[in-house]
Amino acid sequence: MIQYLNPLQWMKWFGQFVHLWAVSIPWRSVSAGVPAILLAVGLMVLTYLAYSDGGSWRRGLIANQLNEAFETEDYATAALLIRRQMAAGNESNETIYRYAITQQQLDKQDEALQLMRQLASRQSGPAAMWLVKELYLGKSWTDLDHEQQAEFGRLLALLAQQQPNELGIIQLYADYLIASERPAAAIPYLRQLAEKQPVRGWQAAAIARQTGEEELALRLAKETLARVQESFQEEPANPALAVEVVRNQIFLERHADAVRLLNEAIPRMKSDEHRQVLQQVMGDTISAWIVKIQQQPNNTPAEKLQVLKLLQVALQYAPNNPRVLTLVADQVLKTIDSSDDEVITIRNALVRGTSPGIAHFVRGTAALIKGDAESAQRHLTLASQHLPNSGAILNNLAVALSQREDADLEQALKLSEQAIAIVAQPGPYFYETRGQILFRLKRYLDAIPDLERALAANELAGSAHETLATCYRELDEPTLAEEHQAAAEKLKAEKSEE
Repeated sequence: MIQYLNPLQWMKWFGQFVHLWAVSIPWRSVSAGVPAILLAVGLMVLTYLAYSDGGSWRRGLIANQLNEAFETEDYATAALLIRRQMAAGNESNETIYRYAITQQQLDKQDEALQLMRQLASRQSGPAAMWLVKELYLGKSWTDLDHEQQAEFGRLLALLAQQQPNELGIIQLYADYLIASERPAAAIPYLRQLAEKQPVRGWQAAAIARQTGEEELALRLAKETLARVQESFQEEPANPALAVEVVRNQIFLERHADAVRLLNEAIPRMKSDEHRQVLQQVMGDTISAWIVKIQQQPNNTPAEKLQVLKLLQVALQYAPNNPRVLTLVADQVLKTIDSSDDEVITIRNALVRGTSPGIAHFVRGTAALIKGDAESAQRHLTLASQHLPNSGAILNNLAVALSQREDADLEQALKLSEQAIAIVAQPGPYFYETRGQILFRLKRYLDAIPDLERALAANELAGSAHETLATCYRELDEPTLAEEHQAAAEKLKAEKSEE
């Protein structure tokens, strides 16, 4: 009994069986049956291939034919072969993607789009990239409707998740988040881009400041400043790097450092064009510094003097910089009543240091403020001849003409309309000028829209309300007239309390 449990005994018996079975075969007559055996085997193989679509041989044959069809750009054949693969159960993302490509090449764009969107819903990165390139690249944000914007965002989010190191995609996604009013979400992507594009670091800092994260904003600006300063040290004659350093220094309110850097960098530039660029930046930097000084709660005489001295420097570097010229006019007008000898000296030097057009503009505007309409008209007319395309000069000249005793209101109206046409985005002051002229011409209905636009400026709101009240009374609209009169009186009361 024990022998039946012994595996060695079983192996012995199996060997005896095989031996006896082999010797029992009539080997001398086997050769006659070989063709039949081969035929049976062949029939079995053919039967398997005929009734099986999933055989590796068949799949390999179709795959080779498919690759050849793509290489020869025979997309009709490629589409047929892919449909066979799909009928056999191969509906992988890659297969459907290739089928969508064949549909695109066969001018079946709608079918291709449908397939690609199906794949994108299955988290296919290649399909998402195809949709982005075909539907959205090269289009501005305003060209897209709400549904398209949402799809664009979903595609970019998928690509950013699957390809986190692809800077082109990260840049697109960061821009999308900013355009879709989610700038805070863009900060991590902007920081990633800043390693190759320093300006993106400054952009991230600016967004952080806008969203109230001042500590983060300062940290990002410092990181960006350190990065661009290192690059600028390696390329001290690179104007773009100089501008980036200055931009971050201004952001960090290191205006003096920015001015010093520009003062040293300008002589190092290799071309006049680069020097002119940095000179304009110098003007903008000093302008930003002046604005910062003016934001201080106590604008002391010493600070006013410092502003005038800074403007002298700005004029030396950028005599035609619009921001500098605007500040020059503003500061001269602000100090027009000052009796300080040093202020008067610098103020007069500033006027002389500007172009004749700006000098006459400043003098004419100062005369307008003092109520000397005749002198204002004279200087503003000269200013308009030097600078015929200045909307501010034409607007003030229109005011001067309309305030004369022998006012030529029609000519004043033409100048006002010309000023509005010149300026890209006319402000409330321009519309207030035209509105008041139209009112004096008794064109009450035409005056109302301009006067209503003037309400946006606090300095103009009181007089605009009063004029509107008169217009509505003349047009027999007593209710509206009373509303504007009440608003005008309220503003007067508030000013008197101040």
